[in-house]
Amino acid sequence: MKVAVNSNIVPIEPLALGRSLVPVKTNSVVASGSLVDRSNDLERTVSRKPAIPAMDVRQMSPRKMAQLSMDLYVAGIIEWEEHEMLAFQAELHPDYNKSIGALTGEPAKPDHPKDFIEEWKDRLAFQRRYNPDNVRRIRRTEHIKNILNQIDAPTHILV
Repeated sequence: MKVAVNSNIVPIEPLALGRSLVPVKTNSVVASGSLVDRSNDLERTVSRKPAIPAMDVRQMSPRKMAQLSMDLYVAGIIEWEEHEMLAFQAELHPDYNKSIGALTGEPAKPDHPKDFIEEWKDRLAFQRRYNPDNVRRIRRTEHIKNILNQIDAPTHILV
């Protein structure tokens, strides 16, 4: 993708990480109008391989899980379909108390921590038992469970 700046064509370089959906880096323009080459700046500061952050997913709120899901998707760690599965937190819906909450007798607790590793283990067991023909869904559920396990017990931390 290219953008015209002062009638010059300037390429936009994508960044590897960030919270933006479309992170980009544009070349800087000096006051005189000449371009400054900053192509090596990114290579010195950002790893090319995204690392999964260490977090306690056994004590994480549904609201924080939705945010983590977006971070994992933007970093390229999970696919869009997995992001949809992981980011959907029923307790964040404004009508939760009128629907699910009314049936269970429990109000929504979007900021109350819960064990997402156990939840995704249970979801995987459910998918394997009741949807054995949906291999794609089982693999995505298993991938999410594995990612959460890796976040809970990271192997990439240097001591």
